[in-house]
Amino acid sequence: MIGQTAQNVFIKVYVIFLMTIYFWIFTVAGLVVLGIGPSLRAVTEMFMDNQWQYQNYHLKDGWRQFKTNFWQINLHAWLFLGILAILAYNLYLSTQIKEAWILIIQFIIIFAIAMAFSLGIFTLLIRSRYDVSFANALKLAAAQFFSNFSRLLLFLIMTIALIMAAAKWPGIILFLAPGAYIVFANWFSRKWYKQIDNFLS
Repeated sequence: MIGQTAQNVFIKVYVIFLMTIYFWIFTVAGLVVLGIGPSLRAVTEMFMDNQWQYQNYHLKDGWRQFKTNFWQINLHAWLFLGILAILAYNLYLSTQIKEAWILIIQFIIIFAIAMAFSLGIFTLLIRSRYDVSFANALKLAAAQFFSNFSRLLLFLIMTIALIMAAAKWPGIILFLAPGAYIVFANWFSRKWYKQIDNFLS
């Protein structure tokens, strides 16, 4: 029993490690700027297709997925990243204003950052799991964002916790963080997948 549990844990860690290594290989291959979006999409689709079947993770398959719709995926990825960058810069500027009313503006900006980030991740997951257009995936992601506040709060808290852990132990970023986050986000969205599946059936 203990041996089986240890084996399962090892397999999951190994799959997360593989996903993370592939993510960095593809990101570097895309010269980082053009690699982040397609590499995230590639490893997410690999996990959607193979789950914990570690023997099915092949660099060649990931590379093929990385090149599929390369420019379109980059456009969509940088749409979200651009929005996040603008919002983060405006939040920084707001901290230079020493007025009480600015707290309301800051709250709105923080909410917008959380929403833009969540929509980006949810859209990535939905497009990796279902054959839907970007516009329809974005609508489903928006519905997921507003569907359950407590689960959304858990998602954001876990995201912040992972960022803080990665900041304290940078090695996590290199070997585990990207893969672990995809696994976590996919686990978090499992109930939403069931709702979509019931709607489609």
